[in-house]
Amino acid sequence: MSKSRTNKAVSIRFSLLRSFMVLILISSLTVLILMSIRARRTEVELSEQLISKGMVQANQELDNFFRPVQKNVLLAAAWGLGGLLNLDEVVAGAPGKLTAGQLKAATRIDLLLAPLMQLYPDMSSLQVANARGDGFLLIRLEHGRLKNRVVSRERWGTQTLWFDVDPAGRPQSPEWKEVDYEPRSRAWYTGLHSLPDLEVFWTDPYLFFTTKDLGITASVKWKNQGVEYVFAADILLAALTDFTQRDNTQLTKHSQTAVYTQDWRAVGLPRYPKFQDPEAIRRAFLLPVDELQIPELLAAVQEARDNEAIRKKIKESGQAKFSYESRDETWWAGLTSYPLGKMRHLWIGILVPNNDLLEGITQLRLYLLAATLLALAAALAYAILLARSYSKPLEALAAQSRAIRDLDFRADHRIEAKLQEFKQLEEAQAQSLAALQSFAHYVPIEVVKELVRKGEVARIGGRMETLTVLFTDIAGFTKIAESMTPEALTNHMAEYFQAMIDTLHQSAATVDKIVGDAIVAFWGAPAPVAEPADKAIQAVLECQAQLKTLNEAWQARGLPPLPTRFGLATGPVVVGNIGARTRMAYTVLGDPVNLASRLEGLNKMYGSSILVDDATRRACADSYEWRHLDRIIVVGKTEPTEIFEVLGRAGTVAGQILAGARRYEAAWERYRTGDFTEALEALEGFEAEFGPDLAVELLRERCETYIKYPPGEGWDGTSKMTTK
Repeated sequence: MSKSRTNKAVSIRFSLLRSFMVLILISSLTVLILMSIRARRTEVELSEQLISKGMVQANQELDNFFRPVQKNVLLAAAWGLGGLLNLDEVVAGAPGKLTAGQLKAATRIDLLLAPLMQLYPDMSSLQVANARGDGFLLIRLEHGRLKNRVVSRERWGTQTLWFDVDPAGRPQSPEWKEVDYEPRSRAWYTGLHSLPDLEVFWTDPYLFFTTKDLGITASVKWKNQGVEYVFAADILLAALTDFTQRDNTQLTKHSQTAVYTQDWRAVGLPRYPKFQDPEAIRRAFLLPVDELQIPELLAAVQEARDNEAIRKKIKESGQAKFSYESRDETWWAGLTSYPLGKMRHLWIGILVPNNDLLEGITQLRLYLLAATLLALAAALAYAILLARSYSKPLEALAAQSRAIRDLDFRADHRIEAKLQEFKQLEEAQAQSLAALQSFAHYVPIEVVKELVRKGEVARIGGRMETLTVLFTDIAGFTKIAESMTPEALTNHMAEYFQAMIDTLHQSAATVDKIVGDAIVAFWGAPAPVAEPADKAIQAVLECQAQLKTLNEAWQARGLPPLPTRFGLATGPVVVGNIGARTRMAYTVLGDPVNLASRLEGLNKMYGSSILVDDATRRACADSYEWRHLDRIIVVGKTEPTEIFEVLGRAGTVAGQILAGARRYEAAWERYRTGDFTEALEALEGFEAEFGPDLAVELLRERCETYIKYPPGEGWDGTSKMTTK
């Protein structure tokens, strides 16, 4: 006894209500998801924009920091070229003595340099020196006090002259000291040797001689009366840290901005709790980032070092933006290169915690969630009302539809509906019912039911078209099939057929059928195809290329290769629905179909892969390279057919192959005229030059046979094939 059905269909009202609820729920969730995705994208976009803005701002601020120094050294060089920084008078006296001329010369230089020191407090000292070892220094000491130091290695040795500089910029209180200072050995002097005059050079960070502070120096050289002069301006790393810790360099409340050397040593420290004390700042200068003990900074540098994509961006553009994780928190980092002259650059690093960026976005997400939940509640309430209004007319229409399905023509009462769509449905249903009621007056009701059940039936018919037909076959398939299990063979052939059929479809082929391991296809029907023969040959060559790749892959997987032969013929055929009323197929019939099948099989005899008839070759003769193989009469025909081997697309076939083809054709032409001995001579040494060739062997055998047993009168080189 069969199990009775116990499940009951739900009502229209319940179904509508459930559908509305599911739809609203899905829509709400979709909106939430999309808003979350958009919020995340917005978060990323805003973060990247903020980092980009920060990098631009940091570059601009660093320009404001370094550019005045560079301008000042160039200005001093201009003064030097005008003779205003000549040191001859400053060092004219004997060591330990001071003349009025020296004091006057020192005053002149101080009056030039002191205003620069006052206008640009980030410069800690200014110095001019020459190739004789003369040097004049103006340095800022504690509490803004200025002091001069004058050296002359060739005249004074290690004796140095010191002045205090008053607020007006005039030297006073001269004092001689023993100081072993050689300006020509300092980095700011030696680094200029390879640079042209008036090009600014920046040193690496180093320890200043006088104050023992760390800093960097910008310098420039020129010549005055044949003597080389150098002007240098010093900047303390402490001043650079003051810059990186300023409020205008901070993007957010907890962001960090820092400056590093090319080898990642700190020269401008970030605003960080441990770097508030001057002594702590001094100890941290030039420490590698690994030793600064800032976890988020170390994580950012490690990410930049280890991530190939980030390294590529830095290499290509000199900057990168990326996010990373540190101590269970997401951070955003911006890294950009800041050039100092042509010889070196600094790194500007910006770190921003994601939480700084999310304060506004998180609040926005809460507002969106609340608004979505409120909309969901309102939509559910409205869905209940809609379900009620829709269910009544739909239930009536459903009842009438069941009656029409059963051809119960008594169900013709009117249904009241207020919605326009329901009215249209009711009117259409009423018209259908009226039509069936009318039709029932002409035929028995049982016939009407059968017609409704069956629907339209296809009809047999065909038409004459000129098409190009393809037959394919796998060489040695029987042996391949015997070597594999049925399941393995089926899977192997499925992959083969899929690749072949996909390639054929891409060239507008109609795949007719698969017979065993063979494929039958044609071009030009049911839709017309421009140049079907060209499309067919192009498709076959692409199939060959595809099979070459597949066979290599199959062999690597331990599967047998599937070498395939192709036969193409072009001509008039019947194409259409062929068969019986109860079983038919869309296919082709005609002589070109049989010829294509025979040509595919003849590949084995000639050692070729693609054989075509003369009609196919004529249709696209200039587009491909050919070898005329033979004139034959295939089984089932009385007229001879010229057959050709397709060598490849014109311009792509190797010269060696073309030379072999032309030599074969010349030998075949002598064979056709009955000059069998000359044909054999033309084939002499063919294999040694061009390699084994079954067509050559076949032609040679025929020539040798006809030399012994000459053909009769009227023989024209045609060979009759006796096998299918």
